Amino acid sequence: MRWVMGYVVAICLLVLIASQSVIVPTFFTPFFRWQYARNEVAHTIQVSDDELMRVTTELLDYMRGRRDSIEDVYAVVAGQERRFFSDIEIRHMIDVRVLYDRLFVVRNIAFFAMIAVVLAMMLFKYKVLYVLAHCSRNVLLTFLLLAAVTVGVIAIDFDRAFYIFHVLFFDNDYWILDPRVDLLINMVPLEFFIHISIFIALILVLLPLAIILAATVYLKKMHKPGFGQL
Repeated sequence: MRWVMGYVVAICLLVLIASQSVIVPTFFTPFFRWQYARNEVAHTIQVSDDELMRVTTELLDYMRGRRDSIEDVYAVVAGQERRFFSDIEIRHMIDVRVLYDRLFVVRNIAFFAMIAVVLAMMLFKYKVLYVLAHCSRNVLLTFLLLAAVTVGVIAIDFDRAFYIFHVLFFDNDYWILDPRVDLLINMVPLEFFIHISIFIALILVLLPLAIILAATVYLKKMHKPGFGQL
């Protein structure tokens, strides 16, 4: 039973890592500042840097449920104040918000489930660290192998992977924007998504590697003479 509980915790940990690897880069505003500067986004869409970051902040607030709509987001574009997001952009961002709402729910369920199972393991007086070190290492190693294959496939043709992602997660074509009229696609062009995918991949690789290393060191220590096991 302890191993079943251990693997449940390890899977919940993996879900937490995966969800946070997406959430953290998405809402990390310094990343947006860097991308906007290197791609000269403010110049392209003819807004000031301050206006661009204000609009970005309001968009991110909407995505995390801190505001009800982005219909009332206005900005000075090319010297004239206008509604920043078009109807099709607003409809697409409604779909995006639904995805993030679900991601937040999955993350929270995984977190509370993990805490509950760990407390149960402590109640049953299992050697929690020993069991979790074994299970987490196995689950995360398996994940890294699968992730390496996935990253390799995506890297071969990112454009194709980007298209497949949208077809799988959106049941309409509101995500197909026109850079000639839609400002959102100019704010976050394909290069933006390439870089944020790299950001996500780094978290997905480095954090599990750190946990695997820590678990391996701990297990080696536990296997030395003088240390008790299960």
